Amino acid sequence: MREEIKNLFECVRDDTAAYLIYQDRTIIEKTKKNMPQIQKFVLWFLEDNGFGIEDELYRDMCRNLLNILQDIACAMEQCDIVLMNDALAYGLIEYLKLFLEPEEGGDTI
Repeated sequence: MREEIKNLFECVRDDTAAYLIYQDRTIIEKTKKNMPQIQKFVLWFLEDNGFGIEDELYRDMCRNLLNILQDIACAMEQCDIVLMNDALAYGLIEYLKLFLEPEEGGDTI
């Protein structure tokens, strides 16, 4: 799963960067192509608290991740590129970074 997370992170990072830097307005179409990988990550994360996270914190993180997924779906329905970028750049990508090494773009905790 780690390699899949890294690949998804790179796609999301590149898509959001293209939107912010080059004003690439195809972020919704690109995200639609990544939806199978996004769904797989979300299901994997929700499946079990195998991360050693305190139960209450894990439940809160799960709720937050589902809200991010809802924002992504809403952005697709409404063709809202700003909401899509926000959901990806300030939501999903932060979860993906939790499972990456610092040199891959992950957080140093």
